[in-house]
Amino acid sequence: MIIQYPKMYRYVFLFWLLLLFVDLSAQISRGGSPLPLFESELEVLNDMAESMPGLPLRVQQQYAVFDKPEKGTPLRFAHTYDVTLSPENSGYITKKNDGTAVWRLLIESKGAYSLNLIFDQFALAPGCSLYIYNPDQSVVLGAFTHQNNLPSGRFATAPIPGDQIIVEYHQSAGQSKRSLLEIGSVNHDFLDLFSLKSISRFNRSGSCNPDFTCETDDLWLEAGQSVARIMVNGRDLCSGTLINNTRQDGKPYFLTAAHCITDMNDPATAIFTFNYQVPGCDGRVEGAFTQTLSGSFLRAYVEDLDVTLLEMSEIPPAAYRPYWAGWDRTTNPQGEVTTIHHPEGDVKKVARSENAPTAASFNASSPGGVPFIGNSHWRIARWSEGTTERGSSGSPLFTNEGKLIGSLSGGSATCSNPVNDYFARLNRVWDYYEDESQQLAFWLDPDETGASSLDGLQYYNEQEKVLRLSNFLFEDVAGMEKYSGSSGFWSGHNLFGDQAFAEQYGPFSEVTLHGVYVMPARSDFSMTQDVNISVWQGVTEPEVKILSRSNINLLSLPANREYFWRFNESLNTHGNIWVGVELNYNTQTDSVVIYHSLYNPSKQVGTAWVMDANNQWKNLAERENSIYPVSFWIDLLVSNVRDLDTSNVAPTTTDFMVYPNPVINEIRFHIPDFTGYAKLELYNQSGQKVIEHRVPVLDSIGTVAHHGTFPGLYIYRLFAGDKIYNGKIYIKAD
Repeated sequence: MIIQYPKMYRYVFLFWLLLLFVDLSAQISRGGSPLPLFESELEVLNDMAESMPGLPLRVQQQYAVFDKPEKGTPLRFAHTYDVTLSPENSGYITKKNDGTAVWRLLIESKGAYSLNLIFDQFALAPGCSLYIYNPDQSVVLGAFTHQNNLPSGRFATAPIPGDQIIVEYHQSAGQSKRSLLEIGSVNHDFLDLFSLKSISRFNRSGSCNPDFTCETDDLWLEAGQSVARIMVNGRDLCSGTLINNTRQDGKPYFLTAAHCITDMNDPATAIFTFNYQVPGCDGRVEGAFTQTLSGSFLRAYVEDLDVTLLEMSEIPPAAYRPYWAGWDRTTNPQGEVTTIHHPEGDVKKVARSENAPTAASFNASSPGGVPFIGNSHWRIARWSEGTTERGSSGSPLFTNEGKLIGSLSGGSATCSNPVNDYFARLNRVWDYYEDESQQLAFWLDPDETGASSLDGLQYYNEQEKVLRLSNFLFEDVAGMEKYSGSSGFWSGHNLFGDQAFAEQYGPFSEVTLHGVYVMPARSDFSMTQDVNISVWQGVTEPEVKILSRSNINLLSLPANREYFWRFNESLNTHGNIWVGVELNYNTQTDSVVIYHSLYNPSKQVGTAWVMDANNQWKNLAERENSIYPVSFWIDLLVSNVRDLDTSNVAPTTTDFMVYPNPVINEIRFHIPDFTGYAKLELYNQSGQKVIEHRVPVLDSIGTVAHHGTFPGLYIYRLFAGDKIYNGKIYIKAD
């Protein structure tokens, strides 16, 4: 049922929702948006810009793309300029009509692919806010408020693409408490790791490295959610692991290599990036890198064992889908081992050895020249699949049970010769030194239980746990089709003048929405072309727009890069949901096309909808007879998913049905007029097949137990004779 508000209240309600969801944040921010930036104001900012000196020649030579230092050091991508910039000595201050004082500063470093800042003083007073953005405001960080203040008094920002960055600070009228703001470092990206149009960042790592999202085992898909990329002091990249402790209280401990930390002040300005990975095992599409946390505390640092334990400044939110990895202090690991990592700062990859590692000495030293202690590492003699590279430092070594036993120090493995990598042994660093600042035992087993191993942790309960929903089946291939006669694309600008493209989800008896993923297949940059991303609710078609992010310039929606809009606040809703892209036709050429599923005989029902030039919605398959069932590649980030409950619904003799929904102990289905064997397949939300059963069906009824299946939302495919049935089902815990 759709709740209808009286007309006046409905528009007021919608207006406030639109205000609430206009901002895209790349770190945990608190809502709001910066002031519009007019051309006259940009001219003033450029006139008063703080310009960095040219990049030193030695930096260009030392870190040229073709000159890759050996592993055992972080991946350095940026050069640091030390500065002292504050509202007192730079930029300019204006006042709004309401008395709010606004400080703006433009910082420029010619030729930078991106810029990031480190504030040596960061203490925002209540009621004050800060934004960081590029001149066209296609990328905005913030608002940051007093809730972002850290005990260290410092703060680091994620990179902003381009060679100009603008800082905007708001101090409300009558604010008696003074904020402290001082920029201490400007970091110039010279490796093209964070620009909007980078062609050297994505797939920068070796071609032998499999993508993490191509894993088919839920064990690894879960364990891999503990792995994140860490940026240190605004210029170095490593990998590391969110790790569980015996209290299982969600303390956000993060294990990485000691050589990733070059200064004891580095943890305060570390930035952790979650979910930088290709979506749906499609190696053409780069994942978004906007889910980040800033700041941490140093808990343990062991230079001669090459291990560092940090504690993040806050618990990763449920929308980041974090997992706390389990661990094992074994001295004799058996079987296959796996590492999940960010080689060369690239999207998340996997390396695997079919053989167990052996205890060994890594004859190397820390960056400070301290030799590593003998027999303190696990040696990987040869990778069977993949390898490690710069940027992989600190990545976990997992047993075949998905438990961490070490973190990467270095080695000589490459794609062409994947031999001899070394991981610091968890069992050695555990309590090798007595001092709590030089061991892991104090932090990971705070109650001295003596546990030798620990399972991983899903910190958020089933209602809080966030899922990524997609209507793409595992075997779906993404592409873009044109109408006959060169009339344009099915899922983009075309001669029909289609106004919007939306993907249908539901019906839900209840669902909480957290964000939207859009996969652009084509995006022709235009200063006059922008789009809206919107969410609709309806019964049989999209009827009421409940959320919208407006005026997204195509510069921030490049082709083959996942676009993620995380809502500033989640929204509880129900019924059928459509999420999609609204277009304008300011230019005469094709401008943007969204990926959709290509022909797949297993896909029986199309979930893609279009709004035509007359603002009428229809399923895409109704446009032409030649159009097959299609899904647009637009995914939803959700929690508290409750499909319409069929637990107490008895099947009729004429209808196909899978029931009950949700499922607790067994899945039952009714196939009209069928007796024989059916095949049931279940796919998780990453599109990986997790169950396949051959099921006897007698007088139209079949039953399958699901014991051992992880609770959650699944896509089912049921083959019965010459018929194939598809749908969704929610499995509850036993």
